[in-house]
Amino acid sequence: MASLQARHSRTCALGKPWTPFERAGEGCSCRGGPTYYVVVREGRKVHRERVGKNRRQAERALTKIQARLDEGEFVPQATIRFAEWGERWLASLERKETTVASYRSTVAYAVELFGERVVRRLRPEDVARLNVFLREQGVSPSTRAKHLRVLGACLGAAVAHGYAARNPVRQLPKAERPRAERKEAAYFENEELPRLFAEVSTGLFTTLFQLALKTGMRQGELLALTWGDVDLGEGIVHVRRTITDGYLSLPKNHERRDVDLTADVVSHLGGWWGELGRPGDATLVLPGDTRSGYLVPTTILRRELYPAMARAGILRTGPTGEKRTFHSFRHTFAKRALESGRQITWLSRHLGHSSLKVTTDIYGHWERAERKREAALMEGVFGV
Repeated sequence: MASLQARHSRTCALGKPWTPFERAGEGCSCRGGPTYYVVVREGRKVHRERVGKNRRQAERALTKIQARLDEGEFVPQATIRFAEWGERWLASLERKETTVASYRSTVAYAVELFGERVVRRLRPEDVARLNVFLREQGVSPSTRAKHLRVLGACLGAAVAHGYAARNPVRQLPKAERPRAERKEAAYFENEELPRLFAEVSTGLFTTLFQLALKTGMRQGELLALTWGDVDLGEGIVHVRRTITDGYLSLPKNHERRDVDLTADVVSHLGGWWGELGRPGDATLVLPGDTRSGYLVPTTILRRELYPAMARAGILRTGPTGEKRTFHSFRHTFAKRALESGRQITWLSRHLGHSSLKVTTDIYGHWERAERKREAALMEGVFGV
């Protein structure tokens, strides 16, 4: 059977911690009233689940738990501290190693602030405290929003596994959540591209930058390409893997896809294949000089891209106010695609985005001009 009990503060005039629900208000001096718990007894074991200070909410919680008891579905919340749960959660994730590694910083911050707290006792104020701590450390709103999303996933899993009744991240008021800054993608302007490529070393880096610009593929996808992924006869690249921080894995969002090539890219790749001595299918299209055989992203930037930009008189900060990086080739591809009338649905599939919303959130402002042109074509079609 389940019942309700009230827990009183140490300073309460009653002088005792627990009282029956019906007599909770008699002589109680707790600020805001006592805190209510649903109590379930199983033999000698007593399980208490905190409900809050609202009497009606406590009665509803009792009804729900009693129903679960009657159906044999009630599982009492286990006691586990956040530090232990955080490690368990990270170890259980079926995600790329690089993704799990990025989540570790969130868990580490949370452990620093409330690692010894029992998971089921975490409250929205604990989440708010983490956000304030990160803000005081100078962490940007966008990054803080990402940390809260990761923490929300971690504590959501704790609810699913029976370690908590509710997710305090979801309970955090909207006004206390960081507002992620929507940054405009950094791209290369049309007149800058000929100047840039005139300064790029011929061969490996020209091929890499041409592919990045004219296919919109991600850096890791390009660096992981083998000649077996390239079908010059059909003009297609099969994107089957990516490399990030030395880890080879499936592409982002596990989205294997085919990328259609323009005729000039096919011609360039054919010449590059011949220049390399017609390598076999297992050979990397863009081989590096490291022990692993892969090109290193920092080498690409510091040895080639940034020096070439400097020689061409191209500023690191682009027209949107954001720093330009290798990823700017991908943004430039998307910008030119939309400016030349390509459909955003095609672009989303081509880029391997998880949804059309991702594409419109990043590139929707460029699509706006095309939408206006399409709307203008509707003039006069109605005959009235």
